[in-house]
Amino acid sequence: MIIVLVLLLAASANTLRLDKRERRMDRQLEIALPAAEAATLVSIRRAAKTSRWNMIYRFANYRPDIVYFLRPVYVLLAGVMSAAAVLYVNQLLRFPGHYAAIAAAVVAVLVVRGLFGWQRRLFANQLFQQLPDAVQLVTSTVRSGLPVNEAFRTIAREMPQPTSGQFAIVCSELNLGRSPEEVVEEIYQRTGVAEYAMFAVTLAVQLKTGGSLAETLQTLGETVGQRVALAARAKALAGEVIFSSRALTLAPLIVGGLLYWINPQSIDLLLFDPEGNMLLAYAACSVVMGHFVIRWMIRRETAL
Repeated sequence: MIIVLVLLLAASANTLRLDKRERRMDRQLEIALPAAEAATLVSIRRAAKTSRWNMIYRFANYRPDIVYFLRPVYVLLAGVMSAAAVLYVNQLLRFPGHYAAIAAAVVAVLVVRGLFGWQRRLFANQLFQQLPDAVQLVTSTVRSGLPVNEAFRTIAREMPQPTSGQFAIVCSELNLGRSPEEVVEEIYQRTGVAEYAMFAVTLAVQLKTGGSLAETLQTLGETVGQRVALAARAKALAGEVIFSSRALTLAPLIVGGLLYWINPQSIDLLLFDPEGNMLLAYAACSVVMGHFVIRWMIRRETAL
């Protein structure tokens, strides 16, 4: 157990060292590029290694082409700390060492995948909510007689994050000679927001066949706005179920704490008896699995 804890501490120190090195490279990038653009661009070094580390990224649920507000090194540290917490709890429950090691590894992987997935969903949700304003800005720019490329530059300058960051990448690719519909479609491929695919198809059809691009974009903006409002209403209607799932998850902890405070001997069986330890582990796993199953069902039923 001491060897495992030492290895975890060594891994934490190594991740902090790598984070310090990455911060130094980011500072050098900020010197070379304007501050507004450097914060929104994806690391070129990570993008170049995507194919090499593709399996590891998929295992960790990590997308190198998305800017995470919680740095990946901190996510890895959270996984290491969760594994250490499992090993520490095992000192009280006294399960066999190999069982504790397997449980610590599983918990660490689930924590890392969960944090990356949660950030990616939050990133996509922010893009989805800001898309109607972005489409409206493109429509107003096109109506004034300016090209679509200038509308994208305006979005990169005036829209909040993360939309401005994605369109900063779009402007960089437009400067290399790519077409507007291709770069907008790549936003969909990077983020998974289906409305950007609709945006790309609209641009492709109108720019190649002709017609009133402003009218089509206005219709698209109204459609996307209705989808955003519908998603917000579905989330509001599911609020009662979300609160119930959280209450059901926290109820065993609250009831167990109250019982231990009133009569500690009633909980001793779960903490100091081998069969009680098995029951406690089974109950904890059941509660956690039930919580995530309910969240998955809510997410599936409220998805557009």
